[in-house]
Amino acid sequence: MPAFNLASLRSCLLGAVADNVLLLVYIILQFIAFFFVLVATPIEIFRLEGPPGNTVCITLWGRKVPCTSLGYTFFHERIWIDCRNRLYRFRAAQAFAIISILVYGGAFFASFAILYGYSFIRWVCLALNIVGIATLCVVWAAMAVTYNKREGICITIKDEGTYGAGFVLFVIAWILDIINTVILLLPCTVTDSDEDKHTKRPAAEE
Repeated sequence: MPAFNLASLRSCLLGAVADNVLLLVYIILQFIAFFFVLVATPIEIFRLEGPPGNTVCITLWGRKVPCTSLGYTFFHERIWIDCRNRLYRFRAAQAFAIISILVYGGAFFASFAILYGYSFIRWVCLALNIVGIATLCVVWAAMAVTYNKREGICITIKDEGTYGAGFVLFVIAWILDIINTVILLLPCTVTDSDEDKHTKRPAAEE
């Protein structure tokens, strides 16, 4: 009997350690993803060749010359006045980027509750991660279409420039969100509080 209890205790301890490690990995990755979305939203999505010595940066909000400028030379309503579909994609990307900040931030802050035994929050985080996959996909996919598609008199962005750091950060954050969704789907991420609810009752009856 003591040997059985020792083996059970060892199994529980190892399981608890594995659970906590995975949850810590989730929290760290979620913070990185949230931080990347936060940073990517105001910085350049595309970098274009500009006047000598300057690079033109296109963000979700407008055009900057040079890229280090705090203000915008033009907003998208002026830049894409003859390319309405492109303008609509930028507007959609703006909206979904803001939504993504809220979703990714919500998942990050909610994840701390899991460590304190509120394991049902895991499903809240899972739902937020799934929503985040969709919202951020809209952002980078809209920009990828803009980069590759010619529309009327507006030539493709790739003919004049390259992707910027903002686009790269959006894609990385999206990939991290997918990884975190997989982590939450693993059965070993269920915390001890879930198991205690089922094991303490029979123990008390004995």
